[in-house]
Amino acid sequence: MREKQKAKDKLNKTADLWICFLLIVVVTCFACAPRGKVRLIKPWKVRWESIHNLAVRGFDGHYGEMVRSHIYNRLTEVHHFNPTDAIPIYAGGKLPSNTLEEVEFLQAVENLKADAVITGHVTADIHDIHGFNTVQVKEGTGYYKKAKDAHGEWVDEEIKRTVVKDTPYVIRKVFFSGEYKVFDLKARGGIVHRELKETYEEKFGGQEEYGDFCRKLSELPSSRHTSEELSARIAKNIVADISRMRLMSFVRLDKGRHRMVKWGVALAEKGKWQEAIETWEQVIRDDPDDAAAHYNLGVAHEGLGDMESLNRARDFYKSSASYGEKKLYTEAITRVDRVIQGNRAD
Repeated sequence: MREKQKAKDKLNKTADLWICFLLIVVVTCFACAPRGKVRLIKPWKVRWESIHNLAVRGFDGHYGEMVRSHIYNRLTEVHHFNPTDAIPIYAGGKLPSNTLEEVEFLQAVENLKADAVITGHVTADIHDIHGFNTVQVKEGTGYYKKAKDAHGEWVDEEIKRTVVKDTPYVIRKVFFSGEYKVFDLKARGGIVHRELKETYEEKFGGQEEYGDFCRKLSELPSSRHTSEELSARIAKNIVADISRMRLMSFVRLDKGRHRMVKWGVALAEKGKWQEAIETWEQVIRDDPDDAAAHYNLGVAHEGLGDMESLNRARDFYKSSASYGEKKLYTEAITRVDRVIQGNRAD
């Protein structure tokens, strides 16, 4: 009897454990169910290669339209994407980007004939600092003397004197931040959410007023010109960012044998492409025959997607093939040649 009771108790205990397990599963499912927010796709589940048609939505912020416009124009030059200007579809700002993570956002754009949509927010601060520099300068007196010029000819040379002037200057400081998000309209979830920053500081006038290659105060551009320049740079970096992500979904880098080549690959995989490029360029300066470094620089340029970058990528791929025999290199040459020839045919 005692053994039967023990067996019964053991069975009941097992049943209790299964019930607890099922309750945990049910609670977890309810807790994880969407509640007005878009489910973010895990990075390893994103299929960038299936995203080609990209709708460009509005960007919030005072300079948001500048950045959005530059992004769209840049995307038209990139073979990785076929952009759609989504602004005319939603005129009047009815869909601000602060609703990005709302289910209504995806419902509103699901009629777009696109695989994904990009939108975001721009923050900018343009600040001019005014001041004076006390500068010693030479100025004419109106009196002349005879002197030989550079050719040994006697000429009239104006006598100059040294004077001290308080010369005005302007230091322009600019901070630009572009936060962007890309949503997969088919998977109905976020793909990437990043922020890129640009800073700018330059002095016009003051001591710089009298140098041959310095920036004179008269050369100070308008605030709008500066903001256009920084907006274009931010947009270029955003497009380069997502374009390289798409390329890396079906193209791999070569870690090679050199320690610094491997380090560059690690940087690129973290999205730090400029640092990776500088690393591979240093490898080539030290060892011009390093095939992996040439190949990886080719990938970096191919990732930008425009024709100029594709031609540079082909040159790097050809260099890598001449220094090392790898199927990876010949496939890369064939791939970019196909795209370049296709663009010429168009």
